[in-house]
Amino acid sequence: MQRRSFSLSALATATAGALGHLGAARAQGGGLPPLVSLVVPFAPGGGADQLAREFANAAAPMVPGTTFVVDNKPGANGVIANRYVARQKPDGATFLLGTSSTHALGPLIHRGDVDPAADFSAATLLAETATAWAVLSTSPWKTLDDAIAAARRKPVAYGTFGVGSSAHLYGLVLAGATGAKLEHVPYKGSAQAITDLLAGQVDSVFLTTSALDAMKKQGKIRLLAVSGEKRTQTLPDVPTFKEQGVPQLEFNGWFGLFGPKDTPAPLLERLAAMAKVLGEDQNFRMRLVAQGYDWVGSTPGALARELVRTMEIYARIVANTPTGELSR
Repeated sequence: MQRRSFSLSALATATAGALGHLGAARAQGGGLPPLVSLVVPFAPGGGADQLAREFANAAAPMVPGTTFVVDNKPGANGVIANRYVARQKPDGATFLLGTSSTHALGPLIHRGDVDPAADFSAATLLAETATAWAVLSTSPWKTLDDAIAAARRKPVAYGTFGVGSSAHLYGLVLAGATGAKLEHVPYKGSAQAITDLLAGQVDSVFLTTSALDAMKKQGKIRLLAVSGEKRTQTLPDVPTFKEQGVPQLEFNGWFGLFGPKDTPAPLLERLAAMAKVLGEDQNFRMRLVAQGYDWVGSTPGALARELVRTMEIYARIVANTPTGELSR
């Protein structure tokens, strides 16, 4: 069985270069332009789109004269959006809402003409979120063990927000760890996957808790387990995979803002400062928690380091995944 191998030293070198761009640009000034586009690599209605709109609405009053718009560019697990933003002028008019799925995992699977570290300038880690395995509330599977037992007997389909996404990876890891037969069904966004789950077109979904939270509160779906080392603040009643005997799924996803390479440091730091201020607003933070997000609001450097850490985790998993499994 063939395995992929990746050069983590090359990744570290590229990210060091990206951090260097911040220092080189520090002397450049200028405020945010009148129109700032937040490019989202998924269709409207999903968790990333939701977070982008929350940030846009909350940030606008903090920058009089600047309008934030959300620009959805779904497809190819972020490749389309990544390429688009990487080719824009580094003038603060365009930022990418990158995720651990599209910005860290995707480039490890589909090597292309855009480097996730060297071709972007990290601005701020906005939020983190857990991923959950969910079924309809009417499903006979009441627990994780029920679903795994059923999937050992015959294949169970799980929908995600794309081929090669972090949710796709979670399904593969779960299958490998438990012997469950899981069949991947990719969509262009979380909203489409949820629609098909509710319609009974797919057995289950692996999606972020931010995308699943509303349907869970309405009693339409049941969450069998969540990722992470500990239970999420949003859904404290849902046990983790680790608690239920699958420790391989103890890592979570994140959302961050990236500008094109060489975006001036003052612009990146302006966004980071805005995100930090929003995190200090108790009402804003709790509203995001209620939607499935743990708000962070980090410095540019912290996001760049988190990108390296996440790619190292994913690279180890992907290296032990059969060739081709993450491309279908």
